[in-house]
Amino acid sequence: MSLDSYQFANLGAHEHLLEDLRRLESRMKEELGSDVTLIAYEQGAKENNNK
Repeated sequence: MSLDSYQFANLGAHEHLLEDLRRLESRMKEELGSDVTLIAYEQGAKENNNK
């Protein structure tokens, strides 16, 4: 996987999705015993044009 073809997903208008990620991060921290940060990426236009 090349990160050059991915960009951060803009979830700003989807607060419910951000809250889901936060809850999952908290649950993972409880189960794993250390902080976890989930990062949302989406495929960039460059990658989509190559398919």
